[in-house]
Amino acid sequence: MTEDTKVNPLTILPVKSVDTLSVDLTKETDIATELLAQAGRAEITDAELFASGGDLIKIAATHGNRVEDARKKLKAPFLAVGKFIDAQYNSVKSDYAKVRTTIEPKMLAWKRTEDERLRKIALAEAKAIEDAALEAAQASSEEEQDEVMDVAAEAAEKTVETAGVGRTYGNFGSTTSGRKVYSTEVANTLLFLGALIDHVRDGNVRKIRIDDIVELRKGGLNKLAQDMLDKGVKRMPGAQFLVEEKLRVG
Repeated sequence: MTEDTKVNPLTILPVKSVDTLSVDLTKETDIATELLAQAGRAEITDAELFASGGDLIKIAATHGNRVEDARKKLKAPFLAVGKFIDAQYNSVKSDYAKVRTTIEPKMLAWKRTEDERLRKIALAEAKAIEDAALEAAQASSEEEQDEVMDVAAEAAEKTVETAGVGRTYGNFGSTTSGRKVYSTEVANTLLFLGALIDHVRDGNVRKIRIDDIVELRKGGLNKLAQDMLDKGVKRMPGAQFLVEEKLRVG
């Protein structure tokens, strides 16, 4: 343990006082109760009584400020210890967090390359499935050919859709998989909302809570981005839609 991670409580906490720490606000409570009673009984019927009301407010505020100052003075040493403890633990927590930010970009870079490699293989397999189906269907009736090709097309599409790095399991109990994070980056709110209204009118936006988007709530904007990107729309006036791949580690 280095010197900067040590603390002498005698220099921060009034240890002798802590041993007998007590908070007695009986006097302050009595004064507050009396002032509150006076405020309850008061009837403001002329300028003099109006001025007296101001005096009562000022007296109460003065007492309140004195109590607040006493509270801060009593609590200050404990806050100092709390800040010291937080600083030490947060420093270590930060180092642990850096483990992810250091290795995650490397993992994502490899995953992108591997996903593309597996996708190319899947495309080749999909073509082979359709070619084999086409060859097998040559001697069949037209109706049977259509049925065979439909089944082959579905199998080929599924082959491509499922291509990529799947869920992996580590030796120490980790489960790692990829996930897509969608977001809408708004550069001009007025242009964006105007364009969004046009899309809603045209039926180009699925059933999303429109107030989530109008109020620029993160959840609504994320769903909008996913919806638009699924349709191949990457931007509209005043905004662009982004998707970022991240890791889910459990």
